[in-house]
Amino acid sequence: MEPVREAPPASAAPDIAGSIMSLGDLSFYDEDLEDPEPPKRRLSFPRIFTGIVVIAGSLAAGGYGVRGIISNLGPVKATFFAPYVDTTLTPAYQFQSPIFNSASQVALGFVVASSPTSCNASWGGYYSVTGANQYLDLARRVKQYTQSGGQIIVSFGGRNGTPLEQACQSTSALAAQYSKVLATYPSLGMDLDIEGAVMGDMAAMDRNAKAVAEVESSFAAAHKRFALWLTIPAGLNGLDGNGKAVVAAFLRDHVEITGVNLMTMDFGTPVANMGNAVVGSLKAAHDQLQTLFRQYGVSLSSKATWNHMGATVMIGQNDSAGESFSIADARTLANFADSSKIRRISFWSLNRDTGCGTVFGQLAVISNSCSGTAESNLGFSKVFAQLNGRIYPATGPQAPAILAVQGSTNPANAPYPMWSPTIPYPQGYKVVWEGNVFIARYFTQGATPSASVQYAWQSPWLLVGPVLKTDHAPTTTTLPPGEYPAWNPRSTYNQGNVVDFDGLPYKARFYNVGVSPAGQAQDPTSSPWTPLFSIPGEPSTGLG
Repeated sequence: MEPVREAPPASAAPDIAGSIMSLGDLSFYDEDLEDPEPPKRRLSFPRIFTGIVVIAGSLAAGGYGVRGIISNLGPVKATFFAPYVDTTLTPAYQFQSPIFNSASQVALGFVVASSPTSCNASWGGYYSVTGANQYLDLARRVKQYTQSGGQIIVSFGGRNGTPLEQACQSTSALAAQYSKVLATYPSLGMDLDIEGAVMGDMAAMDRNAKAVAEVESSFAAAHKRFALWLTIPAGLNGLDGNGKAVVAAFLRDHVEITGVNLMTMDFGTPVANMGNAVVGSLKAAHDQLQTLFRQYGVSLSSKATWNHMGATVMIGQNDSAGESFSIADARTLANFADSSKIRRISFWSLNRDTGCGTVFGQLAVISNSCSGTAESNLGFSKVFAQLNGRIYPATGPQAPAILAVQGSTNPANAPYPMWSPTIPYPQGYKVVWEGNVFIARYFTQGATPSASVQYAWQSPWLLVGPVLKTDHAPTTTTLPPGEYPAWNPRSTYNQGNVVDFDGLPYKARFYNVGVSPAGQAQDPTSSPWTPLFSIPGEPSTGLG
């Protein structure tokens, strides 16, 4: 789905080492929280309906008895909006902040293998799970978003990199990687973005389906459930043979699928009206899916089929020339989704939901960070915000466990320097204050990170998320003894001289005598010394 891009600098990423279900109970557990009581057992609509299908199976030619099903017994659910976030694109997109994201759900992409031959999960092939939490503050940002009421889907696969189902050669190894990622983030959904060459790899598809079935079983055993979405490409005429085969593979292995999400983008031919083309693609896929479900013993009404479908568009300029999805097209899709009760609407990507400005020109620009069409900031998000459904309900017995968590105030857990009113902070600098991590949106000095403001954009600080109990104080590598002369208050230093001060190297910016490098942190502008080491919290990737 995502455009091809260059890898982040090496310094930024050193740690790379069928059924369709009714939504049921889901509880996620957090290492910083006490475990909630296990939910009480109750009748499951998918299992009730399974019994009906098994009984009726002998009467349906070519039908299959299946374990977990889309059922017509539950009420139609409202459409939810969950834009994709390009998680590893730099500068990091601050999806946890209402300044940059007005959606109540996001899909974080993409988890792939760390290399073509390594069965190890990574974010984009650049960061291991541990590395993403360390260098991107990903676990912290996810926690901030979820404890504020947001819900996330973790997306596996995508257009770039090697899918885990191809790198992992056994079902158990693949299931273990899925489980590791889902255990790290309080995800309410697992999104499998299956596209490209892997679609024709039926051995990988079979392995994928069986592994996901294992994950579902382990979640069910722990009284946890999650929504599973299959995200596959669709053309102007709906699904091709490979797309149907992917869905069939999961149906054959009795995987509980919440829905099939169609990538209605990059049709490959100039399209005069993308809104109408997307709707036409969805209508064709709807009929194909109804037929496919019926072959596996799942007979759904038209509205029930729509309620187990999703649509993902590429906002603005698509990769295919002559295809641009405009704000007007977004209104067309939003109105159709609301009337037909499509369950999910997504777009690629939240990072791109802004105009390109006069530097690039407004139109026909293919960019990772702007849409290439005329729009205001978050213009597409504002259109789709009328679709106010949730992955899981915000309240009631199926609601996720959203609890306010106070970040750790133990100095030993602080991963960045404590904020000081006397230190000037450039854009992108990270500090800790009152148990939370903040990042400077622009140069600031003396402004308290937690100071009350009427609107979030009025503060120079952006809340990244809480200090986790698993965090630890940063360390800076010290010099071997004798590598540079120790600083001496009686010595004269000329521009370019390097000294060792408390085991750390400093370089003289200009002539000085008796001025300690210790004052550099408090007054970096006028200090004659500049550090030759990385300061924890220093800007590295900046802001989204």
